[in-house]
Amino acid sequence: MDFDPLWARTQQLVWRMPASNRIIYVETPISILSPLRDRSLWSKWGQWRQGLRVRKENLYLYSPPPLLPFANRWRWVNRLNQAILARALKKVAWQAGFSEPILITYLPNSADLALRLGEKLLIYDCVDEHSAFQGFNAALVRQMEIELLQKADLVLVTAQPLYDDKSPYNPNIHLLRNAADVENFRRALDPELPVASDVADLTGPVLGFIGRIKEWIDLALLGEVARKRPDWHLVLVGPVEYDADVAALQGLANVTFTGARDKEELPAYLKKFDVCLNPFRPGRLSQAVNPLKLYEYLASGKPVVSTPMPELDMLEGLVEIGAGEAGFIAAIERALADTPEKQHQRLEFVKEHSWEKRVDEMCRLIDQAGQQKEGQGDGPFVPLP
Repeated sequence: MDFDPLWARTQQLVWRMPASNRIIYVETPISILSPLRDRSLWSKWGQWRQGLRVRKENLYLYSPPPLLPFANRWRWVNRLNQAILARALKKVAWQAGFSEPILITYLPNSADLALRLGEKLLIYDCVDEHSAFQGFNAALVRQMEIELLQKADLVLVTAQPLYDDKSPYNPNIHLLRNAADVENFRRALDPELPVASDVADLTGPVLGFIGRIKEWIDLALLGEVARKRPDWHLVLVGPVEYDADVAALQGLANVTFTGARDKEELPAYLKKFDVCLNPFRPGRLSQAVNPLKLYEYLASGKPVVSTPMPELDMLEGLVEIGAGEAGFIAAIERALADTPEKQHQRLEFVKEHSWEKRVDEMCRLIDQAGQQKEGQGDGPFVPLP
């Protein structure tokens, strides 16, 4: 995804990598049709001509040239797109003085990019069940992912169901769950932090959601909650990237959409929330996800309510869980009866789930994979500091 404004796992990890590492962060390529569907993307049309953009001393951003659409539906399109991307990346990597880089990818279609860049190591960081996304050719995405898994020197996954599904295809696979920018989100507890101005005047219990509003968010469930409990106010903070059910919610007086906000602004919204929501729609995506927002909610100290998913087993006693309309409302009512003791438990738990700790573990696994490959005769591997 693009580096700003809403930071997810990718940005959090690369931002904290050791300063001695130089990183090219490849942003989302648009297709040649994208600006016709979303006019805001015209600004990205020629951005690739800028080459590398310095984000900080050791971190460069790069927007690739526009690619052909439907690459997740037809393999020949993906092969052509990845060839275009490889040529562009080799050029900017050469300009930056990169030699035998480590390639970290998040997308199954990188199977057709792998080994084109002369990379020393290939790492696949799997954060979702990609074959479950709407509009994709599930069989094709699955095929490409298996090929990528088989090529990778190291595989990381964020959830146990992903580990169980991917481990047959690569022996060097490790569970590296998501985490939180603990210091930033703990600011929600700061008594001197002002509440965000656009929600400051809301009355009654405020239920909040932070994140991208995509097809896996159960907006229909939120609509039922808002209609059944008009004394509760729902606040959704984040870009709307899925239109179904949004119009119905926007017509309710006790629902507010704020749009996207920078990560530094989020604690000011969390401070207003009485309960934080994780309303995932039932399906293959929610069964294999380790929601990053859960850790951010916990770091704010606020009570959390979620729909059921396997990864909640590790959060027993820290998150209220409710299935269906009645169950979700009951879980919110339990969360509204929060106690200082429960808040303390949440804050203590999340201390062990910071991005700093995840980066340390990721660097250790990269070093280990490099040493293993060196032992197989691929030449010396220089460990990360």
